[in-house]
Amino acid sequence: MAILKQLFVFAVLVLGVGCSAPKNITYFQDLENGAQITVPDNAELKLKKGDKLSIVVHARRPELASQFNLAVSSSRVGYTSLNNGSYLMSSYQVDSDGMIDFPGLGALQVEGLSRNQVVSLVKQQLREKEFFIEEDDFVVTVEFDNMFFTVLGEVARTGRYAITKDKLTIFEALGMAGDMSIQGERTNVKLIREEGSERKVYELDFTKGDIFSSPAFYLQQDDILYVEANSVRKRQATVNGNNVRSGSFWISITSVLTSIMVIFLR
Repeated sequence: MAILKQLFVFAVLVLGVGCSAPKNITYFQDLENGAQITVPDNAELKLKKGDKLSIVVHARRPELASQFNLAVSSSRVGYTSLNNGSYLMSSYQVDSDGMIDFPGLGALQVEGLSRNQVVSLVKQQLREKEFFIEEDDFVVTVEFDNMFFTVLGEVARTGRYAITKDKLTIFEALGMAGDMSIQGERTNVKLIREEGSERKVYELDFTKGDIFSSPAFYLQQDDILYVEANSVRKRQATVNGNNVRSGSFWISITSVLTSIMVIFLR
């Protein structure tokens, strides 16, 4: 009888592995209605070595502005289409010294600058060299061309995604990847970020409201967001590795439980 009891307990525990519901699947569990949330103010993307950007000068006289806009040649790659779709422009790549070579202005230090700061720099240089006299005679547009982030782990669609704006949050990033699966560990999501010559790991708890104040709240180029599998998923993977999750296994377990219950009820 003792052996039968032990077999019964074992079978119940194994069934519990497959049937137990994951905990901590709700976001922001500690946020109440009307809660005040403060988010970081360092939202603007900053240029790094190797980044690409398009810089377009618009003026009342197109022939004056055209000398500052790179044309596409057959030998160029990585070009960008302007919004009006009328012509294409090549991208500038930030070199190993953090510089770009701009027509008429020469080398410009842009590493560490935001888009707005690059706009201000180019406009200032164009005025100082008297290419334009009045500020309202021309407009400078700057767009980042090759900024991406990567999502891995327990999400609907892992992959590499483009950063299309400055203030791209970790929630928007997860939304682009189809959100975490039910097996994702929401209390310990990792964001890996390149900072200089090092990579820094930020641990994010999506069940807590203080995630909004994390320095990783807004994504940067080349960020890697990794959603670890929760304990239930890990147990299932281990069980699956031992072929325990096969249909025949569960049929066998059910049969054993039925037999044990019949013996107990006699």
